[in-house]
Amino acid sequence: MPHALTDVTINRLSPALGAEVLGIDLALPLDAATVTRVREAFQEHHLLCFRDQRLTDDELMAFSRQFGPLEGFPEKDKTKGKIEVYNVANVSPEGAHLPAQDPRVIFQRNNARWHTDSSYRFVPSLASILYGIEVLPEGAEGGETGFSNTFLAYDALPDDMKHRLEPLHMVHNYEGIRRLEPEMPPTTAAERDAFPPVAHPLIRVHPDRNDRRSLYFTCNTSREIGGGTLEEGQKLHDWLREHVSEPRFCYFHRWRPKDLVMWDNRGLLHRAIPYDYTRYRRVLRRTTVAGGGPVVGPFSAGGAGRAT
Repeated sequence: MPHALTDVTINRLSPALGAEVLGIDLALPLDAATVTRVREAFQEHHLLCFRDQRLTDDELMAFSRQFGPLEGFPEKDKTKGKIEVYNVANVSPEGAHLPAQDPRVIFQRNNARWHTDSSYRFVPSLASILYGIEVLPEGAEGGETGFSNTFLAYDALPDDMKHRLEPLHMVHNYEGIRRLEPEMPPTTAAERDAFPPVAHPLIRVHPDRNDRRSLYFTCNTSREIGGGTLEEGQKLHDWLREHVSEPRFCYFHRWRPKDLVMWDNRGLLHRAIPYDYTRYRRVLRRTTVAGGGPVVGPFSAGGAGRAT
């Protein structure tokens, strides 16, 4: 029987972004009114946290599909059961605590850099949905997930920086993860064929938000921005990384067991906060809702045009 919209409470988590949603059991199908309410809250807050959920992988996928088709993760050794369910963990799908030098753990360490999921695709994702199964105990250092609101980060840019960034693009390269983490095994030919490098505008225009703008870049597949020399692109990238890290744009989520967090990859960056990988087990499952089209920039066909 579908879950009806009754006694749902939504509490803001931080001034920058995020809201806690209470009163919904995500293991049940949602009725149309509840889906609409969740979509509205997602659009307003960019991130939603649903507390105290009890979900199987199939129920996680069923909830996620209510917001769009799901992506398949390209590396099958990091998935759980089906390629749509990514095992975000330092624990194998069979339950073994993995050593710190296991490629799957190194991949997790790379996610400590600011990024937006699936930016290496020509059509990047809409949303990521992450469910906490095993989380760090209270008082343990690290293990949070940080988020940065790149709408606010763009709005706060000086006008001269906005104009400097306006025509620029960044190349997002799935294979580039190996350049940042050389201990990772090389990508396969099939992975390289499926995910060639792609360029996206550095400023993203959002037609569903009256053409509001955000920053769109990543730190986990590259650290350069085009439009100048390599050194200039790296310096600009470093400046933007520091800019989006300012506390006024950020929220750091301390995981509780059975939290489900859903966030908007179009306007948020996120990063995993490192922890003692050898001491603590951490197991989360992620699904990714596919995007509806390529990134729109200031000069894209049908885009909003140049700022004045």
